Amino acid sequence: MSKYLMLLTHAAILATLLATSHAVLKWVSVQAHDDYIQLLLSQWKGVFVALSLYGFIFFYYIVVLRSSPVSILYPVYTGLSVLMVLLVGRFIFSEPISSAQMLGAGFILAGIVLMGGNS
Repeated sequence: MSKYLMLLTHAAILATLLATSHAVLKWVSVQAHDDYIQLLLSQWKGVFVALSLYGFIFFYYIVVLRSSPVSILYPVYTGLSVLMVLLVGRFIFSEPISSAQMLGAGFILAGIVLMGGNS
């Protein structure tokens, strides 16, 4: 497996985990509540899952950084995260996607391809 393909695989895993944690927090935020304290008390399991995912992402990122250049990994990982959160918003939470968002997503995807072009 090429070094860039391995980096892309790690970036995709990180991005998927991050998009999942954002989806969990979005789901928690739309649950019925009178105030934020009640929300946290009634949805603590979802908050715990999201924070646990963040913690796992942090440590996994440290491990991946040992064998990957941060100048490529971070932009690819964050770009994929943005794209995945956009898709989660659209397909799980039925949020609309504007033409400008589609154009931006295309630019992000092009940037991800270009970032690995010299790897």
